[in-house]
Amino acid sequence: MNPRSIRRAWPAAALLACVALTGCATTYTDATNPLNLAGGYYDEPGPGKLVTVGFAANGYTNAETVRRYVLRRACEVVQEGGKGHFLAYTSLEHAAAGLPVGEDLGIHALGGKPFSHIYVLPLDEPRKGSLNAAEVLERVTAEMARKEG
Repeated sequence: MNPRSIRRAWPAAALLACVALTGCATTYTDATNPLNLAGGYYDEPGPGKLVTVGFAANGYTNAETVRRYVLRRACEVVQEGGKGHFLAYTSLEHAAAGLPVGEDLGIHALGGKPFSHIYVLPLDEPRKGSLNAAEVLERVTAEMARKEG
């Protein structure tokens, strides 16, 4: 191939690569990564003792996958903070009223793209309605492995 042919082929190859990348479901990845354009998980402290955890996906990702990814990230955040249990809330109003949702996270969609956003209260000991981070993480990770395998 001569250099002129390579220069003509480059835009087509770049376009093909972009099309190939956009046709895939969102993987479990950090949404704050500047190279990540398709979504991912995010977490941030607050308000108060709560931690905000979420996952935004592209249109090729189903709601159940988003639910698993949010639960996985919530468990990781809780364990990274040295806690073993947590309460999950779908809104600040539910958190203030003490109404945890368990694993029913309420997946939403915007423009055909599923997302979930929860508030997590890390706990040292189990409480009524709390989730065991190690158990949930083990189960969700196994479900994800079965889906991929």
